[in-house]
Amino acid sequence: MIEGLSFKEVYNSCEEKTIRISIKNKNGVFSADSPSGTSKGSYEAKTLDISEIKKKFPKIKKNFIGKEEVEVDKIIDKLGIENIGANFSTALSMAAVRAITKNNSYKLFLNEPELFPYPLGNTIGGGMHGGYMSEQEFLVIPLKAKTMKEAVETNLSIWKEVGKILEPFILGKNRENAWMCTLNDLKSLEILTDTAEDYGARVGIDFAANNIYNGKYYYKHPDRNFSAEDQLEFVLELIKSYKLFYVEDPFEEDDLENLVELTKKAKCLIAGDDYFATQTSRLDIGINKKAGNAIIIKPNQAGTILRTLEVIKTAKKSSFVTIVSHRSCETEDSFIADLAVGTESPVIKCGVFGKEREAKLKRLIEIWNETSKPKMSNLGKTFI
Repeated sequence: MIEGLSFKEVYNSCEEKTIRISIKNKNGVFSADSPSGTSKGSYEAKTLDISEIKKKFPKIKKNFIGKEEVEVDKIIDKLGIENIGANFSTALSMAAVRAITKNNSYKLFLNEPELFPYPLGNTIGGGMHGGYMSEQEFLVIPLKAKTMKEAVETNLSIWKEVGKILEPFILGKNRENAWMCTLNDLKSLEILTDTAEDYGARVGIDFAANNIYNGKYYYKHPDRNFSAEDQLEFVLELIKSYKLFYVEDPFEEDDLENLVELTKKAKCLIAGDDYFATQTSRLDIGINKKAGNAIIIKPNQAGTILRTLEVIKTAKKSSFVTIVSHRSCETEDSFIADLAVGTESPVIKCGVFGKEREAKLKRLIEIWNETSKPKMSNLGKTFI
């Protein structure tokens, strides 16, 4: 039973204020922090300004005191996420899961996990996260790793080696600690692909196409602009030339037609983030139209863990690959590691370097070491 509920302002990796919610019960105090995204889709659950939530908190709090932790998400739905803010509801929902499980959140979803997710790590960055290129993320995934520790170390080794190669062109590290450099996107992609191959890893791209679309898709370096049809051909050419394993948000969030066409023609993971926005109603449309074959799962896009689980359940029924994901402005909260393991999601997108990213990776290794017969997911066998 919830005996106390507290609200605290903390800072995320972007040096912006976010929310920490703590639940007190007979077993102790259980807390969770809410992340936030730089690149947001219009369909995800809406946040509220922290100052507004702070004013509302004393009144909201009364709805939860004396209630069981398992009731939290249902109470949130009655209050309305739009009224209390997805940033508040997400932290509260995660804290409730931790309170129920005594900080072993994965056990609420699956008591004894077996299959672990491959970490998908942002290595060279651009777009809204900061960088020279227009695409938001060039990523690596260590599909030949046999253990979680090996997977984490492989991504870090690739990140370090790419940093050395790019050293003459380095601008620094962006919001997700991916390298920023002055090389154009194709040259950067070539370097990353060659390096990844040396480590038995594969490469992916998050286009975050909403951010480069304004009637056409505009790229900075080199300067070029594409119609929707041109963008489709460009993405297909990149998949073929660089043997891409993963493509995310290659079209703006309302272009379902070209997402369907790409899914027909490409033999790789085609993931939707802004289009699906961790919303069951949006995913249902994608499934029916065969638009994509994978979905980014971000709890704060849904607003509660219960809603997040409903989306994951829907995706799994239709063989959509679930990719549990961090946000660009993160904290050291590692909840998504438990969520990925507990739902046996084949991939977790959580970065490579930096304390906020490493917290998730360390938690994955920790759970692996607690598991009797762990093994990496079967995803690698699907597209290799």
